[in-house]
Amino acid sequence: MAFLKGHLIDYITEGSPADKAGIKAGWELLRFDNQEIKDIIDFKIMESDTTVRLLLKTDQGIVRRITIHKPVSVPLGMRFNPPTMDRLQRCRNRCIFCFIEQNPPGMRSPLYIKDDDYRLSFLYGNFITLNRMSDEEIERVKRLQLSPLYVSVHSTNPDLRRIMFNSRDAERGLNNLKKLVSAGIQVHAQVVLCPGYNTGPELERTIQDLDKLGEGILSLALVPVGLTKHRSGLPVLKRYDQAEAKKLVKEIREMQETFLTRRGSRFVFLADEFYNLAGINLPEEHEYENYPQLENGVGLARQFMEQLRTVQNTGIKKLPQSLSVSVVSGLAARPQVTEMVETLNRIENLSVKAIFIENQFFGEQVTVSGLLSGNDLLSSLEGKTVGDVVFVPGILLKENSSCFLDDLSLSDLENRLQVPVRPVNGPGELLDQILEIAGRQLTDPKRRTDR
Repeated sequence: MAFLKGHLIDYITEGSPADKAGIKAGWELLRFDNQEIKDIIDFKIMESDTTVRLLLKTDQGIVRRITIHKPVSVPLGMRFNPPTMDRLQRCRNRCIFCFIEQNPPGMRSPLYIKDDDYRLSFLYGNFITLNRMSDEEIERVKRLQLSPLYVSVHSTNPDLRRIMFNSRDAERGLNNLKKLVSAGIQVHAQVVLCPGYNTGPELERTIQDLDKLGEGILSLALVPVGLTKHRSGLPVLKRYDQAEAKKLVKEIREMQETFLTRRGSRFVFLADEFYNLAGINLPEEHEYENYPQLENGVGLARQFMEQLRTVQNTGIKKLPQSLSVSVVSGLAARPQVTEMVETLNRIENLSVKAIFIENQFFGEQVTVSGLLSGNDLLSSLEGKTVGDVVFVPGILLKENSSCFLDDLSLSDLENRLQVPVRPVNGPGELLDQILEIAGRQLTDPKRRTDR
């Protein structure tokens, strides 16, 4: 059976049906119910069955047949390399703001890969441009109703799109968007705002044009351009300043009220960074309408603050023993992290220090926590008094890994700092770990009554 094409299994979810069946990362999937698998979409359709029969090849070259019985809604728990199980559709645009084009040299090759693959958009929420999507692919999306998709629009002005995408296919992307929406495919759209290009009247045009496509456009996220110090040979761009951010927040809030009345949804949402930059309070949780674009940085700060409210209501007044910790953050989250630290420092026997780190890896204009490197942390923390434990945002670590984006590991950082370093996601998890370290396990919030 050496002639059978295999799909390399890259990861098995612990406790999943595949894990319980003894399937391991490093094996190859050869056949599914005796059928050849074209790509990840075929696999996802097939795995919805309650009984699946797999033909696999182990990392020792042994061919095995495994039958798995499972509920219809439970995935097998297998991921593949490449994630599409087929040739990845690469991005052929050369967008004037592309973050990957601004990566520093010398990193691992996967960090320079740009995808523009509808399958990853449907399954994982990756943003695609539709600019080079073939008629065959469009028809497949329509036939299988692969929805919602996540689409980078940036502008609906054909001439401006050609400039921003640096592609002759830019207008084709607009036409493909219209075809998909008219066929019932739902879309979450995004616009990367580049002052002087797609802002002002151009932004108003884009919002209006997307609104006219109807309720198939579920949401529109406006995110600020990210600029690193590695922009050699790229167009000159600038970031929003505080006055521009204030003006934008005001304009979008007015638009949201209009859309809410007419569409029943606010429709257009701003990334958190605009509110922090403007010095304006974040919208309340209900205004994010179940966070349709959370992974795009729209509402992460509000979620953080909602978790902080829960922490503030725990009723915990004192730790059983003294503990001193440091909390690491990027500059963008300073308002939210500062409030969290002030809250935690009201707990007796607990001392919490916030350390806000400037990004040296990508440059000082990159202020989000998620793009801090391990060496950014090391250079900022080494030699400082950081207490008993250092907490870092869990988002800094690569998926299923204990390494930062520059491949420095958690253990490397711990060895250099000579203190434990723990990743956490949000105020609730931080408090849980603090209480665990202090010798007290946090239980159900309703039972946190100790004063």
